[in-house]
Amino acid sequence: MKHQTDPAIDELMARPLSERARGFLREVQFAGGRVDISVGLGRRQLARECHRCGYLHICEDERAAKLTGLGQAYLDRLMRAN
Repeated sequence: MKHQTDPAIDELMARPLSERARGFLREVQFAGGRVDISVGLGRRQLARECHRCGYLHICEDERAAKLTGLGQAYLDRLMRAN
């Protein structure tokens, strides 16, 4: 696995992520890094938004989403900023 350098993380973190998507990403983290996206209004759409930024991996059957290392780094950086 290639180690992400700070400029690479900074570039990815510059991608826009809505407030709702950031909240969803935190929800995934609190759920142990994996959530079911087959139920719940708008969960799949939020998962796709996070996936486009590289913060979530959507399973092949599109029923679950998993937090990526980059997603964890993004959340860690948000926590340091607040």
